[in-house]
Amino acid sequence: MNRIYILLLLACFMLASFTSAEANEALTKYADKIAKEQRRIDLLDGSEDQQVILKSSLQSNRATHTYLISPKNITDVILANTLSTDAQKISQLSRINDLLKDVTSKNVHFYTQFSLVFNLIEKVQTVKEDLRLESILRSNVLASLNLIAFYIDRPGAERFFKIAAQSDPSELLKHYSEFDHKPWCGAVLDRVASVAPMKIKTYLHSWNSVHQKIKGSSNELTELVYEIFREKGTATRAYILLNDIYNSKLTIDEAHEIAKFDSTLFEYLITMRADINLLGEHSVDEALKHQCLKHVREINDLHEETDAYRFASLKKFSAAEIYTLLVYSEDEIYTSTFLGMYERMMTKLGTEDSYQFLDGLNFNQFRTFIKMCAGYNELHSFLDKMGEWEKQQLFVKLVEGIEKANDNLSSAVAIADTYGSLRNAGSKYLFEQAILSYYQKIRYSDVEAEKLYRILLHVFQIGETSVSEELNKQAFNLKILPIDRIYKEGKNVQQHFFFDDPDGKASYAHFLATFGNGNWNILDKGTYVLLKSRTGMAIEIYANKPTSEYAGQDDIKAYFTSTGRWPDVVVHRGHSYFASAAIESLTPSAEIVFLGSCGGYNNISQVLKYSPDAQIISSKQIGTMQVNDILALELNEIIRRGQDIVWDNLWANLDKKFAKGSSAESRFQDYIPPHKNLGALLIKTYRSIL
Repeated sequence: MNRIYILLLLACFMLASFTSAEANEALTKYADKIAKEQRRIDLLDGSEDQQVILKSSLQSNRATHTYLISPKNITDVILANTLSTDAQKISQLSRINDLLKDVTSKNVHFYTQFSLVFNLIEKVQTVKEDLRLESILRSNVLASLNLIAFYIDRPGAERFFKIAAQSDPSELLKHYSEFDHKPWCGAVLDRVASVAPMKIKTYLHSWNSVHQKIKGSSNELTELVYEIFREKGTATRAYILLNDIYNSKLTIDEAHEIAKFDSTLFEYLITMRADINLLGEHSVDEALKHQCLKHVREINDLHEETDAYRFASLKKFSAAEIYTLLVYSEDEIYTSTFLGMYERMMTKLGTEDSYQFLDGLNFNQFRTFIKMCAGYNELHSFLDKMGEWEKQQLFVKLVEGIEKANDNLSSAVAIADTYGSLRNAGSKYLFEQAILSYYQKIRYSDVEAEKLYRILLHVFQIGETSVSEELNKQAFNLKILPIDRIYKEGKNVQQHFFFDDPDGKASYAHFLATFGNGNWNILDKGTYVLLKSRTGMAIEIYANKPTSEYAGQDDIKAYFTSTGRWPDVVVHRGHSYFASAAIESLTPSAEIVFLGSCGGYNNISQVLKYSPDAQIISSKQIGTMQVNDILALELNEIIRRGQDIVWDNLWANLDKKFAKGSSAESRFQDYIPPHKNLGALLIKTYRSIL
């Protein structure tokens, strides 16, 4: 008996050793794959020297860290982690290898796309506190859901997935198989069902693991979602009205009939959305966004028509309905569309107190609305329609609790935009008291919240809050742009975007005339022109002809691609609805981004995704060629003279260029220099110290 027992033990030991050896071999194999990919990336510049050489030392250092140093550090931590199983380690190493395989000669200069992910992994690996981990994961829910292998066994995973269920339920469900073995997977699906029943519906078409778990749930709301499926199938939109079905205000049949038609559904959703404990919130908001975008796109498309014709469709809508159209169309609304709709909303509001108006809507999306008003310079007119007590209450609601928001950085930027737009000293004081009061409330009880509000207070220069050296550095860096940041390989390169419409053609002609001062050669390149400085520092400005909008921009891009030299300065000239063309062309090489369109201020977060170090010039309301061309010329004269750009000095000089009382002088007051862009400063600082 003892002999058999010993033989069994020996067999188990040999099997374990064999399995362990296999696992070690697999780990070594993946580590070697990662090293091989890094060598390939290292060689993209023609030399294997542990450096990724781009067009400036700053870019080279950051690319080298992104592709060579950071993945190596992550790999070492994975291999040394004694708490992870071999299967977990292989899953993590496989993810690193896949990321590196995506790097090619065509996108190596877009290192920001990869640094975001690698930075997130490094933070997840090093952080120990659950609340800190949650804050890091929430800072970029989409990226975090693609890195589940790195935190799936952490205690805070379930909590994060429930947060993700509210903000990105569709993406969360795509990754369900990665956590369906966890005892809390059913609770996460119950949360999805309660906030996004329409997303659950898409998995009920067929028999799959999500369907199986939903059918077997004992959660009351999840059972109701499944009952809708049993009665009406997946073709119905009754799921959107889960809130009123659950609260016995509607039967499933009644909800099905209301949801059949866009017109009845839209009106019903606006009323239901005001419920303070709304169920199915994500699905309701998606449905409202779909409805609102349809209306707003029609108004956008009529931008060349008279206002009377363009906005005629709004006659049938109440002030609350126009408000809803505005807040759910933030991503696509044109500046002129917002201003026209806002004007008509305020007219319909009449003498009603604007605070009571928001209260009647249960403050739905009010931070988005306040941010839009601030971005389009209309916040003062909205605040003027409420009393001082109401302003105080609005500011309290605005500033409190943003650390709990699904996208706390976006909410913080909304607050920054609001504060930067306040003109009235009394309103500023009320705002400052609201945020100081909340800071005192949470500073000793919530470390992550304290950090976020401390940054806000410092950005606003309110109170005496000690901040990290990083924030002081960010603030200083935005005041002065050294010439060597925008002068690489012996020249400064720029791209100016023009568009094929009457305003674009007029702007282009005015632009060329402004630079016809004898300091510039203008070379015709067919679909675009090249402006080159005659004296001083070498500057090359590539500008497509508006009549060759697509071909010109494509030809310029092809030239940059062939040389590997991307612009240091990017200027968007045209309406706000064309801005995406310029923004999506950005690379980390861009040190100055000038958004000369109406409402360019609203695009700062998009710019910083592509060009995180860029300094941004933008307008809060109407961009005009009378300002844009003078600003561009003065900026280029500083570069041509080889001087550092001191934004305060440039703005003071520009202020003297416009005739007193002229429309150009008035419009210039709405242009925001980089060092006064509170939203940009907040984003840069928060990302750097998170």
